[in-house]
Amino acid sequence: MQTAGNDGRALFLSATMGAGHQRAAEALAEAFRRLAPAVTTREIDFFEQLSPAMNNLIRWMYIVSVRHLPSIWNTFYQGTSRVRPDSAVQGFLNSLGREKLLDTVHREHPKVLINTFPTPAGVISSLRLGGRLTTPNVCVVTDHTVHSQWIHPAVDRYYVGSEAVRQGMVARGVNADQILATGIPVHPSFADPVDVAGVRARLGLGSEPVVLLMAGAYGMIGGFAEVIDQVVTQGPPVTYLALTGHDQALAQALKEVASRAPNRLVTQGYLRETWDVMRIADILVSKAGGLTTSEAMACGLPMAIFRPIPGQEMANVRLVLDEGAGFWATTVDALVEGLHRFFSQAGEREQMRQAASRAGRPQAAADIVQDLLARYF
Repeated sequence: MQTAGNDGRALFLSATMGAGHQRAAEALAEAFRRLAPAVTTREIDFFEQLSPAMNNLIRWMYIVSVRHLPSIWNTFYQGTSRVRPDSAVQGFLNSLGREKLLDTVHREHPKVLINTFPTPAGVISSLRLGGRLTTPNVCVVTDHTVHSQWIHPAVDRYYVGSEAVRQGMVARGVNADQILATGIPVHPSFADPVDVAGVRARLGLGSEPVVLLMAGAYGMIGGFAEVIDQVVTQGPPVTYLALTGHDQALAQALKEVASRAPNRLVTQGYLRETWDVMRIADILVSKAGGLTTSEAMACGLPMAIFRPIPGQEMANVRLVLDEGAGFWATTVDALVEGLHRFFSQAGEREQMRQAASRAGRPQAAADIVQDLLARYF
């Protein structure tokens, strides 16, 4: 359904700390295109605008800490989870790129600022509190968790993944009327029909069962090549489809694995259109990114969660387990065992698939955009 009579611009503020924040912005931009094509959209990488060199450094530090020093990342994440909005630390964060961002907003003249990463939301909040900006400021929270970096005094609207997150934000002092539990926005194509036979043919697959393996766009699961080697060697006799993202070292390592593994291993690089491959898979092996878990459930795909990022992703793990939409393997042996059980027990497999479908919110992006159109356009 298109919404007539809406025009203007929506400006997205995102970041490349993992691909999920950008994927959320892309999902909402596509929903705008479908529902209100007269609205123009633009996404800005907040840290890239601040400083390309700083952006590269921050992204590198994030990837290294998550892959190799997860306990340090968890300490940092937990330590910043309750920073007071009037603290010196928050004041410093709210000053990052303030003037550049203000110039951008004045130049773009958006009707609404949509944050899919938390830092710019605080910067905008400080500009509004200082009387230098009046543009509506909204947050789209991209994990099933409550963290202080998403919560700021001058945020008009929050879109969160679940009622539990909504209640958690209310407990932190956010007005309940400002929060909508829409689900995390996934690309609207997750709700579109897919030519499963055509996708399988494009990938060189027949009708055999498929295990989809994903480590994130930047290869965020440390040692994933060795993990896949063991899984493809010891796992059930199915086809394994690995998405290697932007990780060229992983792609190269898997070529060698594929040449000698007893089970078939097919590899693909980074794909924006993951809704196709998720629809042809029987189960997804991945960490527990907010967008990844939401995308999987949007198309009824059970998950085998492996090495989730400590901190924000543990809440996503709990959601998947509570819904009955997958299992969490803490070792490679447990992962192999879980995959054998999954393919040997048809009843359990179908229960997980149905649970994932019930928990999925493929219309989340459309619901958010409908609310934005009604309020700000």
